[in-house]
Amino acid sequence: MEDIKKMNILVLGNSGAGKSTLIKAISGAEVKTAVGGSVTQKIDVYESSTWPIQCIDTKGFEYKWFEQQKTIKQIKKFTKKQLSAKTDEKGNEAVIDAVWYCIDGCSKRVFTENIQMMSKSIKGWKNIPVFAVITKSLSEAEIEENVEAVKKAFEKNKDINLQKVIPVVAEPYYIKSEVVEQMGIEELCEATLDCYDDAKQISIENRNRMILEQKRFTANALTAGATTAGIVVGAAPISIADSVILVPLETALTKGILKIYDIDFSADLVTAVIGSAAITNVAKALVGTLKTIPNIAGSVINAVVAGFFVAAIGEAVIALSETIYTGKIDKDKIDGIIEFMSDKLKNNAALSFVTGHIEKNADKLQGKSAKEIFNIVDKAAKENTKLLKK
Repeated sequence: MEDIKKMNILVLGNSGAGKSTLIKAISGAEVKTAVGGSVTQKIDVYESSTWPIQCIDTKGFEYKWFEQQKTIKQIKKFTKKQLSAKTDEKGNEAVIDAVWYCIDGCSKRVFTENIQMMSKSIKGWKNIPVFAVITKSLSEAEIEENVEAVKKAFEKNKDINLQKVIPVVAEPYYIKSEVVEQMGIEELCEATLDCYDDAKQISIENRNRMILEQKRFTANALTAGATTAGIVVGAAPISIADSVILVPLETALTKGILKIYDIDFSADLVTAVIGSAAITNVAKALVGTLKTIPNIAGSVINAVVAGFFVAAIGEAVIALSETIYTGKIDKDKIDGIIEFMSDKLKNNAALSFVTGHIEKNADKLQGKSAKEIFNIVDKAAKENTKLLKK
């Protein structure tokens, strides 16, 4: 098994549920444990020398809401850190492949709310295999009852990919003169490794999706800032029909988004994105239609159109960048880039909506600033898009 990559197992559960004891039994590492309370305050990774497994120890879920949120935040922060690195310090893939959710077999209760907290913690890692580990399974007579109770609790959470419920005694336990021997460790590790191929595929897909989501979030924030700047620039007493006054802003926005997606760009690529005749024609058509609207100053119309046009450019460049990033289009095929951008702008729902909405509501919009009008129309455009998707 030494030639395969380690599986990264996120170990979750309530404080005192036996997470650290379980990890110690599998990794052999000296993990601090305590009775009835949480010892783990930060995330640590423990590598097993026996199994191709790395256990990721986490702070236990507490009963206070604030402490619960701290644990969820800790796990999400760890996930974000993983996304910034392809591999960990030992060269293993920085992903989460599966979850071991520890439940105290002596507690006689399975809290559905805690399972929901676990689900929130791993929300980004969709469909990853989850194993419910009933720790401290000291009473053989109660094991079957506990397993059924856990299965029923998980049935209420359809989003969790529960693989198996496994009773475990992580270390020998002395009850008076008798010893409850260690059990379930081998079954847990083998069951986890049985889903190795599927788990690795799921984790890679999750990683790629979350990386794209993070890049998209950053790119959208950049576009929002550029859109506000576009409104200001557009208010200048110069027509944007040829979009000349917006070129520096559009160029900076385009380069910024391409950098976010780690795309090496040439001057030809940037020119193809913002400088083609087809793209310019979209701006001309917008301004030409809105020029005739009464009651709203030309400079205000200009500014509103500039804002929507910059926003549309940003959306199109984000879509283009994701297409290049995922290898669906060659960044060096300039004709294809121009065609892609032109199609995105021509079919932009907000640009199509803005003209008609301003024409219909010119009286209501009279006297408002460009930014106010932009926000009103933008909100209406988003609501309209939602209705169209239903």
